[in-house]
Amino acid sequence: MTPYDYAPEGPLQRALNRFDRLGWTLGGIFLWLSNFCLLVMLALTTATIILRPMSLAPYWMWPWTMVFFIWLSFFGFFALYARLKDVRVDFLAIRLGPWGMTATRLLSDAATLVVTGVLLSQLPKVIATSRGVYDGAILPLGIELPRLTLSVPLFVSTVLITLFAVLDLAKLAAGMPENVTDHHPEI
Repeated sequence: MTPYDYAPEGPLQRALNRFDRLGWTLGGIFLWLSNFCLLVMLALTTATIILRPMSLAPYWMWPWTMVFFIWLSFFGFFALYARLKDVRVDFLAIRLGPWGMTATRLLSDAATLVVTGVLLSQLPKVIATSRGVYDGAILPLGIELPRLTLSVPLFVSTVLITLFAVLDLAKLAAGMPENVTDHHPEI
């Protein structure tokens, strides 16, 4: 069940469902961003493989391939979470009944908040140590990509995951069901 399949009851559930739909939509946007990064990365790698034997491969292709690989991973971080493609243990929780589903929901939200809390606590250190540029990732104006831009998608994804884990706890308190995928190969 996605947020679009749920019929909220009352103003609180409607508000929570609107935020849940926003998360689902943002997850789709981040999925597209991640796929775009993959496409660019593969295009640059293919161009490098084809052009290198002809001594035509520009120096900047390899660094940009790495930049897009990093961004692919970080944009994908939120996309996996929001679109329910992360690791799930529903096959076990379903066997434990409604109590099991609630317990695993609380446990997974708590674990998510701990992990994102640790990541966000490192933000000041990342900012402090991300000085300079990423060598070779040349921008159109001839300057190199600032190193800090590599981490921006990670922290945006982390903040969004934190917000939507808190939203899931609010949904639980409001009596709303957890979002689940349509396909469970384990069951």
